[in-house]
Amino acid sequence: MEKLFETGRKAPGKEAPGKKTSGRRPGWALRFLRLLVNLALILVVGVLAVVSGLYAYVLYVYDDQLESRYPDLIQNSFVYDADGNRVGEFKAEENRRTIGEEDLGEYFPEAVIAVEDRRFYEHYGADFAGIGRAAWEDLRSLTVTQGGSTITEQLMKNLYISEARRGNISPWRRLEQAALSFSYERAHTKDEILTAYLNTVYFGDGAYGAEEAAETYFGKSAADLSLDEAAALAGFLHSPSTYLPEEDGEGYKLATERRNEVLAMMYEQAMISSEELEEAEAVTLQFTPDAEPNGSAYEPFVEAARREAERELGSEVLERGGLDIYTTLDPTLQQEAVDSIEETLNESGDPSGAVASVEPQNGAIKALTGQKDDFNLALDARRQPGSSFKPFVLAAALREFISPEATYYLSQNLDFDYEGERVQVKNYDGVQRGRIPLDRAMAESDNTVFVQLAMDLGLENVAEISAAMGVITPVDPYPATAIGGLGTGVSALEMASAYATFAASGIHREPYAVERIERSDFGESESVYDHKVEGSRVLSGNQAAAATEVLRRVVLEGTGSLYHNLDREIGRPSAGKTGTSEEFADAWYIGYTPRLSTAVWVGYPEARTPMLDVHGEDVVNGETLPMDIWSAYMAEATTEDLVLDFPRPDRREFVPLSRGYAVNPAGSSPSAMTPVSSADEVRRRYGYESGPPPQ
Repeated sequence: MEKLFETGRKAPGKEAPGKKTSGRRPGWALRFLRLLVNLALILVVGVLAVVSGLYAYVLYVYDDQLESRYPDLIQNSFVYDADGNRVGEFKAEENRRTIGEEDLGEYFPEAVIAVEDRRFYEHYGADFAGIGRAAWEDLRSLTVTQGGSTITEQLMKNLYISEARRGNISPWRRLEQAALSFSYERAHTKDEILTAYLNTVYFGDGAYGAEEAAETYFGKSAADLSLDEAAALAGFLHSPSTYLPEEDGEGYKLATERRNEVLAMMYEQAMISSEELEEAEAVTLQFTPDAEPNGSAYEPFVEAARREAERELGSEVLERGGLDIYTTLDPTLQQEAVDSIEETLNESGDPSGAVASVEPQNGAIKALTGQKDDFNLALDARRQPGSSFKPFVLAAALREFISPEATYYLSQNLDFDYEGERVQVKNYDGVQRGRIPLDRAMAESDNTVFVQLAMDLGLENVAEISAAMGVITPVDPYPATAIGGLGTGVSALEMASAYATFAASGIHREPYAVERIERSDFGESESVYDHKVEGSRVLSGNQAAAATEVLRRVVLEGTGSLYHNLDREIGRPSAGKTGTSEEFADAWYIGYTPRLSTAVWVGYPEARTPMLDVHGEDVVNGETLPMDIWSAYMAEATTEDLVLDFPRPDRREFVPLSRGYAVNPAGSSPSAMTPVSSADEVRRRYGYESGPPPQ
């Protein structure tokens, strides 16, 4: 029985006398080892907890952004003329143009992989072998100097790590970067990651992304880079500022050495053959010269397009960029407008000029030029229009069915009170023409007649119709307004647009520069704006035709015929009006054909400086330099147009004015005139109930 219950373990108690114990307590080494194991387990658990927490934090903070196929990057925007040629660019805060994977070229992606992340297609965002090597180097040097970053990690750094923290390559930032990279890789393909990286990264010389870098260094698209050029660009990522071309050639030397290093890496990784390596190394690296500033001929128009795009889309969208802005600009007309100014105002000390052309049928701006330093003369110069404002008084009269041929006024010096102020009006050189009809008064540019007419019509009505026709500058209802004495002044574009209303049979269409806008992002485009042509009727077709008939007399036998025969010079009928402000500070000619309305302004932008003794002319007025420019420009601008006549008006719709300052051709005052039908009676006669003609 004793053997049956025998065990290998003795019951606790005292040992038999004379026997020594064989068990020992663990030694200090074993206890220390156990402590290390426990600490290691705790550390692993802690690290796992930290990594898990960091990963959860990354998902919480960045999840929506990480899910997007491509990052939302600031880009440049481009402006194109009506033929699709690029004529302008709006630089973003980061000089970049994103492109898709298919536009990165044959060699460039592989060159970048070879030099930046040879295990790119093998890791899951963070290359732990690389991190290990970097950590070992840090331990050896007792400093934190090695990044060990993959392409994905570099992308995460550029997208989500603030610029102030990018220089800090501490373990914590590495963990954050690795967590971002792992999350990003789960939601994207390798090709998407590489495409995003190559569009994000900085290549030096102000160029962000592959497309802008290729354009900056080699003057071509990334898709067209040769092997040696692709290797050079990939090498620049290491230290972008190191390889900029310098006068002493040091930049070329360093760039060539770096290019060859990248080529060798590509060969080692079996990306290129030995023949390709030798051929690429033998090529002399050639950077494209810095582009000369160009586009000055287009600057006024490009600025108009920028403002319009900002109005339609908002400043934030414009600042983010990536826009392709397709415009109405006719490049041939634009160049002709520039040439006509330069060929006319070609002497030292000459005044400046501005030209604006608008298509009456839709409001499209076809040409816009005139720049003094950074000041856009065609858009922003607000100058006194002088007598070129008189057609708006005529329009107000025609809208009341007042006959330009049968309504007479006395052309005489005026001296009267208006709202407590003394007003004096006289004609150029003090000429007084006596009784004169409105159409002849327009041809002769008689100031006194049109002030009287405006007073009879109501100055508010003159201001209202000028605004309806396209004068956006506020116009005060004051007697001087009738002859272009405005408080602020007008721009060339306003005047071209307003006169286009006559050519468009009385319908005003707002001038516009932008046809459509697309947003391009990583090779894909979407439409964000399309212009819709709209118009508002200001005059009936017959009233507009009557106005044109009056303005034709200016061209054929009035001030417009003093030095020019415009019909012969441009090869087609036109109508228009000259204008000169006080002391010859501004000179204008605004004229139109059925297809094109053009305004020309000449003057000194800096101040209201009289234009005296210019090109042998004692004084410059609307009949001289502005008409010279208009004629030269329109002769070329309308070459391809059909020769069209203006529609003729039905004069029976209009009657003489019988009130106010108007006179009977055979009498001396309004009281001697035979009463005529009122404007309302004329409206009823032609089927209008009341007010202006039907819209």
